[in-house]
Amino acid sequence: MKKMIMTTLLLIVGLGAWASYIITYPNSAHRASAQAAATTPTPTPIKDETKPIPPAVKASVFSQGSDTVNEIALTFDDGPSAAYTAQVLDILQKYGVKATFFCIGQQVQATPDLVNQELQNGNVVGNHTWSHPDLTTLSAQDIYTQLHMTSDAIKSATGTSPVLFRPPYGAINDTVKQQANALHMTPVLWSIDTEDWQMPGVDAIVNTALNNAGNGSIILMHDGGGDRSQTIAALPRIITGLQQRGFKLVTVPELMADAN
Repeated sequence: MKKMIMTTLLLIVGLGAWASYIITYPNSAHRASAQAAATTPTPTPIKDETKPIPPAVKASVFSQGSDTVNEIALTFDDGPSAAYTAQVLDILQKYGVKATFFCIGQQVQATPDLVNQELQNGNVVGNHTWSHPDLTTLSAQDIYTQLHMTSDAIKSATGTSPVLFRPPYGAINDTVKQQANALHMTPVLWSIDTEDWQMPGVDAIVNTALNNAGNGSIILMHDGGGDRSQTIAALPRIITGLQQRGFKLVTVPELMADAN
């Protein structure tokens, strides 16, 4: 009897140790999944402070259309957002205006229908990385992964791969450009930053856009990454103000075509 009891106890202890091993040392797929999740968090809210751009790099990145054609491109970063993107699309539709949306891959994966609606409404969808990191701090392989995953998500949502790419914070160098080029994407920056992410007030957002507008301007706004209610309120005033001054509002590819 004592031997049976001892054998049973040893069996229980052994099973417990095995269970502890399984819990402590998950399989490699689980470990890889956990590591990937840990290295690609979505920053919320996103603070889009613009970084200094080396002059030589900026000169080779598209950030301004022709100064002889009265066209301006409205662009929106950090979406799609379930709370705000549909409102932006409704306003654009109301005024018969097309814009360019630079989307975050994680957000595309979460709300693919919104991305598809952007494209179906005649807008252009671009790549804004998977999780909004400063790409200049990453390795070439990590930069490629950020861009490739996002392009795949956009193609899955829309059936079309993006040909434009905007680096978060405007942070770009030769390595970033090379990885974008490997995916057949053109980097795009901006010439007017409304700083709407700072919530400066509706009047401030409108005034920044209108007071700095000129032929070929690319205006930066946001439809995701935080509270964008001021952007939503400012957008109709920006559109009507630019149109009253004779500007035609176009997509970035249209601006690029007319700049050649």
